[in-house]
Amino acid sequence: MDTYDYVVVGAGTAGCVVAARLSEDADVRVAVIEAGSREIPAQVQEDIATPSHWALVQQSAVDWAYESVPQAHLNGRRIPEPRGRLPGGTSNLYIMMHIRGHRSDFDSWAYQGAPGWGYDDVQPYFRKSEDQEDETSPLAGHGGPLSVLAARLHQPSPASQAFRDACLELGFAPTDDFNGPQMEGVGWHHLNIKDGKRHDMASAYLYPALQSRSNVTLIDAAHATRLTFQGRRCNGVEVFRGGETVRIGASREVVVCAGAIDSPKLLMLSGIGDGSRLAAFGIPVLQHLPGVGENFHNHVLVPVISVASQRIPDPHLAMSDAALFYKSDAGWPGPDIQMAFVHGDPRQVTNPDRASVMVMLPGLVRPMSRGSLRLAGPDPLAAPLIDPNYLACDVDRVRLADAVRMARRINATRALGAWVQAEALPGPDFPDGRLDDFVRQFAESYHHQVGSCRMGLDALAVTDPRLRVHGIEALRVADASVMPTVVSGNCHAAIVMIGEKVADMIKADRRG
Repeated sequence: MDTYDYVVVGAGTAGCVVAARLSEDADVRVAVIEAGSREIPAQVQEDIATPSHWALVQQSAVDWAYESVPQAHLNGRRIPEPRGRLPGGTSNLYIMMHIRGHRSDFDSWAYQGAPGWGYDDVQPYFRKSEDQEDETSPLAGHGGPLSVLAARLHQPSPASQAFRDACLELGFAPTDDFNGPQMEGVGWHHLNIKDGKRHDMASAYLYPALQSRSNVTLIDAAHATRLTFQGRRCNGVEVFRGGETVRIGASREVVVCAGAIDSPKLLMLSGIGDGSRLAAFGIPVLQHLPGVGENFHNHVLVPVISVASQRIPDPHLAMSDAALFYKSDAGWPGPDIQMAFVHGDPRQVTNPDRASVMVMLPGLVRPMSRGSLRLAGPDPLAAPLIDPNYLACDVDRVRLADAVRMARRINATRALGAWVQAEALPGPDFPDGRLDDFVRQFAESYHHQVGSCRMGLDALAVTDPRLRVHGIEALRVADASVMPTVVSGNCHAAIVMIGEKVADMIKADRRG
């Protein structure tokens, strides 16, 4: 058995940060365990690196290709829930939009029982991670590991410019930077792209650490199946690798960074969760924590597709240069709707004969609906039961349908109307009065799963605000699962921030 000071489970977005930052201390040894392999087929490697090919990476060899249980409020459909299966994790699959979230998102975390996670507390960790190329926000970081490219400086699509002009025509305010003092409004994206390629987290954090330091080790193609304990202290991880089960020891701490789907799964397999559910599968209960797997939720979106009246140029970036954030009701503290604009069909990007289409993605970024993540059984290699419970709250369905109406208004403006030949979806079968039916039939995951190991101080919290699992020593969780509520925008930047902040917490606790 190999033993390290720290074992990080999952080389995804947060895990890459945690492993790289902990290894900055030369007198500790760090191992990061990744179920996926660093041996990636050449075509998949090319698709990962090419920013406009993001949709082609989904359902490929590097995607876990999870799907939800049948969704009661989406006509019983199973919804794809892609997750990355390689070093860098889902940072190899996402659409590269660098969105921190609204100030109120983080202040809300603090008020919900996570003091120290308010916006002023977390902003330094966003800045620490970022290397933003322009000066559109006084809050942006420069010189950090993660490239933040400004879409406006790299030949954004003229269709995206028409979308931006259309939103201004409707009276929405412009914003220079969604991560600046004013998130609300229409503006250009900042993107995690470097030298024309996707800047995934393995490239930004983990691989540079592996190349420059001898005290960090990547153990790939190793599926974590169970945490191990001495009494109530976590002292390692069992992994299935090369057809056998081996144990990797941790003398100081284990940090679980497996994501909002696999982190609660690993805790439950290890005897941490709702005691009655674990006992039903014959799993010995180490710590009764009924909140493990609860509070699981996700953004939800629905596509509005238009046939373009003119040829849309090939994309230079990630096929989404601009977006609109707005409030469905003036009483919201921040925007609850994100209107993304995609200039083309992302699944046809390599087809030279592809049709010119434009896709608006009205997305609900402050959902009320909550679901769960449960074990399917005691088999550690079996996929869990994923139930985001999309649109269970009527207000979510109503707001999403209203956002589709807003997309239609944007398409009908003078600025964007010049680009629109016809609406393909929802189309004539779904007039405004039938949009509730439309969202039930076509709504899908925004791939921003969070909340299933919520941090807090109440009985259903899984970790404390220092991300230590309640009732267990030397075990933390650090990824999207600890978010009490999902941020109101794409989640990647906030997950990077969580990794940065927990690494500093671990270092401080060690010094203490």
